Amino acid sequence: MRNRIVYIGILCTLLAVTYGCKKNFPQDLDAFSLDMNFTQQEYTPTLGRNTVYQGNFNAGESSLPLSFRISAVRTFDGKEAPELSKLFPVSIWKERYTGEEKSIEEIRAKRDTVMRPLWEIGERSGTFTMWSTANSNILKVAPDSGYVFDVEVASSGGRRYFRNLKLKPTREEAYSSNFFVYNLLGAEKRNILFGAQVWFNRVGEGNSITFKMLNPDLTPISMDKWNTTDWDNLVHGFNKRFSADKSSVTYDVEYPIPLVPTINTKYNNGEQTSVLFTFDRIGFGGLRQQNSLAFPFSIHQPGAWEVVIYFSEEAPLFEND
Repeated sequence: MRNRIVYIGILCTLLAVTYGCKKNFPQDLDAFSLDMNFTQQEYTPTLGRNTVYQGNFNAGESSLPLSFRISAVRTFDGKEAPELSKLFPVSIWKERYTGEEKSIEEIRAKRDTVMRPLWEIGERSGTFTMWSTANSNILKVAPDSGYVFDVEVASSGGRRYFRNLKLKPTREEAYSSNFFVYNLLGAEKRNILFGAQVWFNRVGEGNSITFKMLNPDLTPISMDKWNTTDWDNLVHGFNKRFSADKSSVTYDVEYPIPLVPTINTKYNNGEQTSVLFTFDRIGFGGLRQQNSLAFPFSIHQPGAWEVVIYFSEEAPLFEND
């Protein structure tokens, strides 16, 4: 009987120890890979526009999600850089932009203004964003050496710091453009016209864009000449209006143009929107010819913009043969 009591006591002690050990076992930890890394060490965003760096972090075999945080932001020479931790108003999309919006009011209803640091990292994605609010009056720009910062990456499996990543912003560019013509002949020599000069003039505050075209002598080309142009879908703009002499066409728009460079719409394919001016004429042999001018561009600074296309060498041929 006594042996039985001793046996039961030993068994209870073993069970208690086993249970206590089990209680103290750590929970499963997330995998935290040692080969994680940022694939880009230096960032050179152009100010005045939203710049997003996606896919720039390799998580290796780490469990997801990880958490990311920018820390120790300083100038290249080690001084504090409060301008990169201060919050500024930035414009975000609270609903998806599609390119099918029917009014400026509909577009604006999809946007919101929130307070964010100018340079930030997605807490779960590791994606860096420089917001369009940033400009050269606030941040250091090239040729200055810019800034240095660290990033903390963490999960329940561990924590790691990536040191001395570099941020070297470049000065804002209000616009960019290209120019293409297709089967467009000169009125005098009847050779194919290659290119033209394009002038961007910000004539004031506002939210509009006006297109004009000029002959070599600076006289205006009537928009009526471009007789097959789809004026209602030239840009994602509204309240289309021609000047009294038809020398220009104006639209109310929301900036930037394009509104979301990462979304392809009928107005843009990537970082530039594209306008297309077209007309028909009867060529030799009585054949109808399609003539066109394609003009990819982007505008990042809001305002009342005037875009002038100047045929400096020779006017286009509009008349039939």
